Amino acid sequence: MKGQNTFTTSQIDEIKKLIADKVRATADKQKGIRAKIRKLGFHYSDFSSKKDGYTVADFEALIRSGQIKVIGSNYKPTEQLTTKPTTTIKPATTTVLPSLKTTDLTSLLQTFKQNRFDPTNDSETIIPDQSGNYIVCLKPNSNLSTVSVIPILTSFDELKVVYTGIAGGSLISRDYRQHFKGNNAGRSTLRKSLGVLFDYKQIPRDKDPSNGKTKFGQADEEKLTKWMCDNLIMFFLPTTDFDSIEIKLINHFNPPLNLKNNHNSINADFRKLLSTLRSKK
Repeated sequence: MKGQNTFTTSQIDEIKKLIADKVRATADKQKGIRAKIRKLGFHYSDFSSKKDGYTVADFEALIRSGQIKVIGSNYKPTEQLTTKPTTTIKPATTTVLPSLKTTDLTSLLQTFKQNRFDPTNDSETIIPDQSGNYIVCLKPNSNLSTVSVIPILTSFDELKVVYTGIAGGSLISRDYRQHFKGNNAGRSTLRKSLGVLFDYKQIPRDKDPSNGKTKFGQADEEKLTKWMCDNLIMFFLPTTDFDSIEIKLINHFNPPLNLKNNHNSINADFRKLLSTLRSKK
């Protein structure tokens, strides 16, 4: 064992804070945060062979299992919400879930509810490396940045829906790593839309600016990543029928950040404004 498996409550709290900071940080800053965590005596590799990162939920799972002990207290890890999947510590494996194909939207939405991902607390390993659909919602008490037109939001699982999308290849690569972790709005429609609502300045994404592709400056990209992790929840559904399901989801929820294939008269003015902001260089 490189580190230790016994900590005081103050050490536990400090490690949790650093882990949360690490999850939200860009790749170039994560190394320094990991060094601070290890200086406190916690080496995740002592408990798991997983190589793709860990979260506060993973750390608290080690406490629940007894692999990590807390000195001289009645410390209790944060309770998992019953609507969230239970995160377990195990070597990294490819998650394979049944790939659904059905026209019954009610049944599909029930399955979505079972696959809930909170980027602040949940391990990305619960997201499958499969094609599928996803629904992005605001966390309770969170709101989109205010602009001159206020959108009307519908709800899913008591949360306000802002966007739906598809992953033709991999849900974990598209949904989490590009949207929440990518720090490059030039490769994420969701990030671009959220960023322009914050009035972040767009800059060329590539060395050749003539292609018109844009992103935000590094500082704004980092602020956007933190805001997304703090304020958004994602539900996902592994399926090969993602194109037709996407249309059903857009028609049902009328998510304001979806411009393509969204023809609902409600929020039309907001979508027009969003399109203008996205085109502004």
